[in-house]
Amino acid sequence: MRKLIFFLLILLTVNTYAQKKGNPVWGYLRDSVTHEPIILASVTNLTNNITVMTSTTGRFKIDLTENQVLSFAAVGYYFDTIHFNNQYLLQDTLALILSPLTFSLGNVTVTARGMSRYQLDSIERRKGFLQDIVNYTIPTISQANSGAGIALNLDRFSKHERAKRKAFVFFESNEKEAYINYRFPASLVTKYSGLRDEQLQQFMQQYRPSDNWLRVHRTEDDIKYYINDKLKLFFKR
Repeated sequence: MRKLIFFLLILLTVNTYAQKKGNPVWGYLRDSVTHEPIILASVTNLTNNITVMTSTTGRFKIDLTENQVLSFAAVGYYFDTIHFNNQYLLQDTLALILSPLTFSLGNVTVTARGMSRYQLDSIERRKGFLQDIVNYTIPTISQANSGAGIALNLDRFSKHERAKRKAFVFFESNEKEAYINYRFPASLVTKYSGLRDEQLQQFMQQYRPSDNWLRVHRTEDDIKYYINDKLKLFFKR
């Protein structure tokens, strides 16, 4: 009996780990206008915060389980999010697209109004996002109809409003990925590492810095030293 219980516990543990880890899913990310592959874009499983990078052909592989949420971000593009449900489960390979920002100049810094390329891209993405969510600001506290004071606005906790708040969470998560892509671009990594193609993809995926680290370390020199440190580990492995 003890052996049976022990076996069942092992089986349960393995099964739980497998569900958490997910199954490898392949996909392609392309430009919605040109249909060209989007290279070294970030693909993030928002459920477990694991990020992978697309290859030079726009291809990626990431572990997913049913009902997890996948998001995509690239410099010069709006980002998108999919719910990995029945619509995608039966596909051998995910064929996904991103729409380019209309004014995008690529991964460069501009001086218009003193704002960076990332800031302009972010403003454009945010504007498009808010246009899709009409009257999104509903306060938690509202004036009571009786005139006796303030009252809790139950609309704030409706299913519709929860969906809106969830959309904002997804949006901000994608913005973090977009910021990392802007500050940690392939051109800069190649400049200080000499890596290209598959090695470049592996390095950028394995040693992708967090947005918090990048916001503290704001100079190109900071990133240069970071790349040099990580290169030692990369070649050692």
